[in-house]
Amino acid sequence: MRKGISSILTVAVACSIGFGTAFTGTSIAVAQDSAYDYGMDPNQRYNPIDDIKDRPEGLSNLPYFGSKLTSWGSSDATASSGIVTSGRPQYTDPRYPNGKDNLPKATIDMNPEVLTRLERFVGVDGDRIRQINAYSPSMERTIPLIWVVPEDNSVPGPTVYALGGGDGGQGGENWVTRTDLDELTSENNINLIMPMLGAYSFYADWAGESEDMGGKQQWETFLMHELPEPLEAAIGADGQRSILGMSMSGGSVLNMASHDPNFYSSVGSFSGCAETNSWMGRRGIAATVFNGNVVPEQIFGDVDSDYSRYNDPLLNAEKLGEQDNLYIFAGSGVFSELDVIGENAPLDEDAFKNRVLVGFEIEAMSNTCTHNLKAATDQKGIDTINYDFRATGTHAWDYWNEALHRFYPLMMQGFGLDGGPIPIYNPNGVSSSESSSELSSDVSLGTVVGSVTGSTGSGSSAVREFIAGSSGSSESAGSFYG
Repeated sequence: MRKGISSILTVAVACSIGFGTAFTGTSIAVAQDSAYDYGMDPNQRYNPIDDIKDRPEGLSNLPYFGSKLTSWGSSDATASSGIVTSGRPQYTDPRYPNGKDNLPKATIDMNPEVLTRLERFVGVDGDRIRQINAYSPSMERTIPLIWVVPEDNSVPGPTVYALGGGDGGQGGENWVTRTDLDELTSENNINLIMPMLGAYSFYADWAGESEDMGGKQQWETFLMHELPEPLEAAIGADGQRSILGMSMSGGSVLNMASHDPNFYSSVGSFSGCAETNSWMGRRGIAATVFNGNVVPEQIFGDVDSDYSRYNDPLLNAEKLGEQDNLYIFAGSGVFSELDVIGENAPLDEDAFKNRVLVGFEIEAMSNTCTHNLKAATDQKGIDTINYDFRATGTHAWDYWNEALHRFYPLMMQGFGLDGGPIPIYNPNGVSSSESSSELSSDVSLGTVVGSVTGSTGSGSSAVREFIAGSSGSSESAGSFYG
C-alpha cells in the first residue's frame, strides 16, 4: 500500500523531460570552500538547491510546451540554432576513448550523520531506510544515498538504482513516498538505492561545471564506474543491477544503456526524453536546468559536437537494441480518472489545474520524444524494446506507479527471478479500456476542461514557475510531479 499524501510534504518537485581527478584523500567528510554546502548540512530540512535565486537572463521568456514549443525565448543560443541537426551516431566518449576502467572507485561510509531532510522527506530511520555516503573522486564531493534494506539480506541479492526527477528525489516526491517500489524491492530481498543531490543534473557527465550546482557534475561516471562495485560489496549485493529513471532521468537511463548495454540487467524509463542534441530536446533541457542557473551547453556542449551526439540516445538508438529487458513508458498527456481518484491525486483546484495543464504539456513532449525514438529503432529493425504507450496519462506519479508494476516482471526476469507473467505492452498507445466520460460523480471531463482552460495560470509563466519548483499555495503547483 502506497503512502498517503502527508500535509508536510509540500516541497515542490521540478519536472521535465527530460573531468574527474584522482581521489587522493582518505576521509569521507570533505570540507567545502563555500558557505553553501551543496546539500550536506545534516540539519537542513529543505532542498538547498532552492537557495539559487539568480537565473539565466532570457529564460523568463521560455515558452511553454505544446503549441508554443516552436517559439523563441531561450537564452541558450545553441537551443535556438535550428530544428534539424546531425543524424550521425557517436558511440565512443571523446573524453575517454579508452574507457573508464582505470578510474578510482568511490569510498563508502555506511554510518554517516543523517541529513534531517532525508528523515523528513524520504523517511530515513536508520533501520528499514538508511543513509549511506559515497565520496565521488570525479566530483570531489560526498553524495548521500538512500538504501531501502531488504527484509532478508542474509543472502546477497540484486540492486535497483532509482534516479529522481528535477529535484534529484530529495524533496517530498520520490520513489519511496509516491510509489510501491520500496515495498516491491524489500519484500523480494532486493536492495533499493536512490542517489541524492542530482537536482537538475540530468545525471550526466557535464562538459562544463557549475558553482551553483556544487562544481563538477560527473554523474554517469559516479553511477556506472565509481559507485557500484564498492557499494554493492558494502551492502552485500550479488552484482546484478537494474536502473530506473522518471521525468528528467527518464532520458538519462537510456543514455547510460546506450553507452554500456547490459551493464544493467534491465532498464526502466518513465516519461523521459531521449533527445539531447535536437532543438526540441535542448528546449526541454533548458526548461529544467534553468532551475539550477545552468544552460544546456554546460552539460552536453555545443549542438552537433562529438560530445553532444555521444549523449543523445536517439542518435545512438542502435545501441539500445543491445540492451536486454528495456522498458520505455510514456503517457499521452490526456488526463483520466487517475488524476482525480489516484492516491497521489491533487487535493485542491490549483493543483488539479497544474496537473491537467502543465502535466499535459510535459507529458505530451515526452510522448513525442518517445515516438521519435520508437521510429528510429523501428527503422533499424529493433524489436526487443518494450515500448508501453498509455492512451491517457499526465506527467504524474500515479501513472509512473502503474507503469512500475508493468515493468516489475521484466525487471525480475533480468535478475533471473520470477516476477509473474510479463504484461502485453502497448506499443501503439491505443486502449479503449482507458477512455471515460466521467472523472467522478457529477464531474464531467468537459466541465473540468472548461474550468481549467479559463484559469489565469495557463500561460508560459505558470509552466516556468511549475518547472522551477514553485509550491504555490497549499498542496498545489509542482508538488505532485517528479
